[in-house]
Amino acid sequence: MKYKNESGRSMVEMLGVLAIVGVLSAGALKGYSAAMFKYKMNQTIDIFQGVLQRFSELEDKINAPIDQSDYVKYGFLEECQMDAIGSCRLPIGVIRGDLANSGDFTFGSFGVDFTDSKSCIAFASVDWGRSSPIEWFTKPEDYSGGHIYIVSDGKSIVIYDPFGNKGDPITESTMSLVTQACKGCDKAYGCTYWFNIRNEI
Repeated sequence: MKYKNESGRSMVEMLGVLAIVGVLSAGALKGYSAAMFKYKMNQTIDIFQGVLQRFSELEDKINAPIDQSDYVKYGFLEECQMDAIGSCRLPIGVIRGDLANSGDFTFGSFGVDFTDSKSCIAFASVDWGRSSPIEWFTKPEDYSGGHIYIVSDGKSIVIYDPFGNKGDPITESTMSLVTQACKGCDKAYGCTYWFNIRNEI
């Protein structure tokens, strides 16, 4: 009788294969998460650009107070899925704010709430101030001028103020300033990015 010598896989080899598969899976999952974050953030940025564009179209036609409950009615958003406090959900974060007319000009603010610094930094790194009409930041008589700031961890940090209203110096948005302003977003209450037009209401 002849015996056939068959070779198999050792336990060490099998564990090695499993380890490699695990590393590849973890890498793929991390890459997928990063891609999904970028996709959702780009959607959020596109929506906010649409909100600002719609404001520029309606700016001289607004004759009654508008808040987020009117965003769909006035075409700022295609739809509004509200959260528990009545803000419209975005792919990342929620948007809220108010607009009104003084009789001479429209003023108001748009706020976007975030729950983490990564989202805040990604959104605020877009140069919203310099890509918007400079007239939105000028100082009308008896009103403060427009500016952009972030509220996080109980602090309010201005990240764009081209005219230095209220005696403050002119502030140009930089990545280091954005990072500093957003770092408190990881606290329990998150943070809000505020885009103020002509005054703080």
